Amino acid sequence: MLKKVLFSISLLISGYSIAQNSTASPYSLGGLGDVTFRGNAINRMMGGISVYADSIHANLNNPASLGELKLTTFSVGVHYRNTQLISDATNEDVASGSLDYIAVSIPTKHFSFSFGVMPFSSVGYQLQSLDDTNEQNILNRYEGKGGVNKTFISVGLKVFKFLNIGGTLNFNFGSISSDASRQEENVDFGTFLRNSSQIRGIDYQLGAHLKVPLSKKFSIDAFATFSPEHSLTSENEQSFFTRSVSTQTVGTVIEVDLADQNLDKVDLTIGSKYELGLGFGQDKKWLLGAQYTAINSGNFQNDFIQLNNVSYENGSRLSVGGYFIPNYSSITNYWKRMAFRAGFRQEISGIMINNTSLEETGISFGVSLPLGGYYSAANVAGYSSLNIGFELGKRGVNTNGLIEENYWSIRVGASLNDLWFIKRKYN
Repeated sequence: MLKKVLFSISLLISGYSIAQNSTASPYSLGGLGDVTFRGNAINRMMGGISVYADSIHANLNNPASLGELKLTTFSVGVHYRNTQLISDATNEDVASGSLDYIAVSIPTKHFSFSFGVMPFSSVGYQLQSLDDTNEQNILNRYEGKGGVNKTFISVGLKVFKFLNIGGTLNFNFGSISSDASRQEENVDFGTFLRNSSQIRGIDYQLGAHLKVPLSKKFSIDAFATFSPEHSLTSENEQSFFTRSVSTQTVGTVIEVDLADQNLDKVDLTIGSKYELGLGFGQDKKWLLGAQYTAINSGNFQNDFIQLNNVSYENGSRLSVGGYFIPNYSSITNYWKRMAFRAGFRQEISGIMINNTSLEETGISFGVSLPLGGYYSAANVAGYSSLNIGFELGKRGVNTNGLIEENYWSIRVGASLNDLWFIKRKYN
């Protein structure tokens, strides 16, 4: 029953996000595609750190942080990314963009909860090679698209003065398809192999957040999250067909009986993950934090799709970042209420191609622009904000038959606050 409820929510609030083109990378052919960082625009501007929790922003990466929330918050984010692909054969620019997340976070008297949707992974690649060793040239082409989305429900609460705990339940859903084609020179009809997968499954995350004041000004933030190993179900179809290059007319189609090979439905093991973060700063003034993420992705296997040059290892991410606000409570000077953010991250993705680890390095920076006025209730002062961030990064290497990706991206997020469930004192 719970699975059906989560799936219904996903259809209501994210129907158009399922088929969005959020990547254009040849490296998305491995695993479930490019795994999307679970977090908002504010996190991304600070290198991905999620250690800070406050009363007016929803931290989508750590459910325990909801224990600090005092205002109902609507969060939405989008991004645009331009990537330069560099190889021995060619240099090419590609662009992609997508919705990053939609979430509503609501505080109540005893706890806070949040629900929404975000991409988990995305597939989008086009690769081709020309075989000119025969009398007739042969063009081999490989294309993939799709991805997996997450609908989530999170709950966080304060159990002690300095300690919050929380949990998130995710329903994963999506589809991934890939085509491998062969086209001979002077032959109108090419041959195609199409693989299609419908992916479903549930997972959860547990978290804790600690906020300890060291003095009237300074405090330490620390958090930890854990996501246990889980499985996703992939329901698969496979077909062979021919198609005309000139008219795109599809000829003979042959459906493969995958049930006879026990490949019509396979389980995909997603390894456990934990995150640890530590931050030091002055509340509503500045913060410097660091975070480490470990992903046990080395045992991933998809019996339906097996790629000879792709293998898997455990992944990790190290992030460092922070923010600075000149004067959070300034009434006369708008610019002093702006939050300036920056960060750095280094990742090992967990995918190996041609026995080479796929690594990524990025720097990010941006600004949060206050919107509207202040609220003053329950000892809370806050504002909605428009968050604009930029990111520069590099992934892969131009050696060993691989491709180097140099990219820049812009991310825009909005955090809109309001007060709900306040009892009237006057009629």
